[in-house]
Amino acid sequence: MKMTLLAAVLGALTLGGTSLAQAATETTPQNMTCKEFVNLNPKAMTPVAFWMLNKDTDYKGGDYVNWNEVETVAVPQVMEVCKQHPQKKVMDIKGQIKPAGNAAH
Repeated sequence: MKMTLLAAVLGALTLGGTSLAQAATETTPQNMTCKEFVNLNPKAMTPVAFWMLNKDTDYKGGDYVNWNEVETVAVPQVMEVCKQHPQKKVMDIKGQIKPAGNAAH
């Protein structure tokens, strides 16, 4: 009886850890779809957009991306593109997002 209970507990812990690890990898911005971005809490949109726009970018000479510009310019652009293409990954639309200086053009 004790051996069966111990086996059941160990089995549950093993399976529970596996599902938690899978859930963590499925929710990273790297693999996020546009549909998932649109459904995000609005407070989480700016950090995701900031990460997406700056990933693999090497800024030199003191250049940086202004958080306020990402929030006011990039997030609305990402939302617009994502609503048109919900199946695309957020990282795949990076080239369609215009910098703040070119957003009005």
